[in-house]
Amino acid sequence: MDFQPLEYLDWAKNKDKPGINLTRSGLPGRSLAELGVDWEELALEGYHGHGYPPLIEAVAARYGARVEEVVTAPGTSMALFMVCAALLEKGDEALVEKPAYGPLSAVPRALGAGVRRFERRFEDGYRLDADEVLGMVTPRTRLIMLTDLHNPSGVRAGGEALRSLAEGAAERGVWLIVDEVYLEFLPSRGGLTAFGLAPNVVSLSSLTKVYGLGGLRRGWILAPGGLSRRLLQMRNYLFNEEVYLEEQISARLFDRLDELRGRAAPLIGENRDRMRRFMAGEERLSWVEPDGGVVCFPRLRCGDGRRLEAILRERHDTGVVPGDFFGDPAHVRIGFGVAGDVLERGLKNIGEALSYL
Repeated sequence: MDFQPLEYLDWAKNKDKPGINLTRSGLPGRSLAELGVDWEELALEGYHGHGYPPLIEAVAARYGARVEEVVTAPGTSMALFMVCAALLEKGDEALVEKPAYGPLSAVPRALGAGVRRFERRFEDGYRLDADEVLGMVTPRTRLIMLTDLHNPSGVRAGGEALRSLAEGAAERGVWLIVDEVYLEFLPSRGGLTAFGLAPNVVSLSSLTKVYGLGGLRRGWILAPGGLSRRLLQMRNYLFNEEVYLEEQISARLFDRLDELRGRAAPLIGENRDRMRRFMAGEERLSWVEPDGGVVCFPRLRCGDGRRLEAILRERHDTGVVPGDFFGDPAHVRIGFGVAGDVLERGLKNIGEALSYL
């Protein structure tokens, strides 16, 4: 395997954090006190050979899956690696959306697979074109990968388009992998998922982005039975067992996920309105308004995202993510899951920095 540097993650981890940080794609982390966990009930040791059973049952119940279709993993990144490693062999091909979060294309390449990209175009509102994607399938194509909500734009794939893609891929013997880590920013009763649209659909998610629980690193995979059994065997190679203490905490929080999301809804709504007002008055940027979540991906009418990011950091101690990390240099990703006054200052700084371009 050839593990080339993941430029975005290296940048995100090694750059000094700016005072006004609009680079994050999820909500701020919650305090231990907010979790409402009775710490005296927890133990350091206990049975969790193939995952903590109450956690697996909680995931299955939320998404309408069977327990044997749930495989837990330490975060969505590990879940992504596991699924790709289980499905891809050297010489296979993966179709991956563009623009996209870097590991979606980097992981298949590291495993020796070829990668081709299908466009989710700014001009089309980043909508998913199922017919276009299916038209790219070749005999080597083993899987199709996308995000929903789309990272970096926050646009939803769309139920009918996703169903058409899933069914068409199934007819061609191709897996559809959907990273749904941002999907539950959308309000629902219970969990949202593409899992079950067709027998070839695999979904990945975690507690990290939507619920402010990134420190738990709790992720999971929903996969049909045959694949889930392979993934359970893979756990023995990669990490054997997870952190029992964290699994117990995560399991206890599943009944409260809708409550936690509801607490964040006012901040998200107010900041979305702030973004709308800013974009309506800023003629040097254009955008596709996200369907949900706390990120957007505006396009610069002049200049490029890397230059804007440098000006913001150097002159205004403000951070955004350059669009070239996602494959589109004319854009920046702005994260607005921050305190309202922080966002107001950040947007003001973006307006001033655009003047230098």
